Amino acid sequence: MLKTLQKSYAKASSISLERKNIKYPRIVIKADLSLFVRVPMGFSSTEVQQFINTHHLWIQSHLDRLSKHTSSTHSLLQSHHNEILIFGVWQHLDSVRIESSTLFTPTLKKALQQRLYDYIIPRAQEFSARMNLAYKAIKITNATSRFGSCTYDNRLFFSFMLIFAPHSHIDYVIIHELAHIRHKNHSFKFWNLVLQYCPNAKTIRKDLREQARIYPFLLEKLSPR
Repeated sequence: MLKTLQKSYAKASSISLERKNIKYPRIVIKADLSLFVRVPMGFSSTEVQQFINTHHLWIQSHLDRLSKHTSSTHSLLQSHHNEILIFGVWQHLDSVRIESSTLFTPTLKKALQQRLYDYIIPRAQEFSARMNLAYKAIKITNATSRFGSCTYDNRLFFSFMLIFAPHSHIDYVIIHELAHIRHKNHSFKFWNLVLQYCPNAKTIRKDLREQARIYPFLLEKLSPR
């Protein structure tokens, strides 16, 4: 079956059929064009094929869209081969290492993490005072699926990937997570609060999602070889 799928979806970088302890089947296509078909344990081969056939057009359209994005992403990265994004500005890796007083990638990542922390802390304190919303603690994480989160007891977590984002975009994420202290949801009241302190939040949110396509590749530049 996998060989047939590979022929049908040639744009997929890899295809995996996974039988899991789940109730409903689903299809996942990741940014790297890897395709996952996840089905309940008792699904027969015929049922798997029928499920895929039903979603054929959806799979094709998503692979087409992502492949175009991937192509443009690779072109952008090639034009900035030995550079890294720091707060939305492309900088040569060597100059960043010198500025951070380190030649080694793991240490460089720690230095950049500290730079992000040094930006987020005072901004969070400022917005916290303006919004009259108190948080318990702030931590920088290695999360790649989200830029920030707010726990039930109002601890704020921010992804290291924000080091690549412009200051305005980081401010939006800070405001977004602070707003969750009052509204633990994405209700109308929540967005009204966000927009009160970040009027162009929706534009920034969309732009951040677009920019985030290259962030995983930038993380690889900061990973030990």
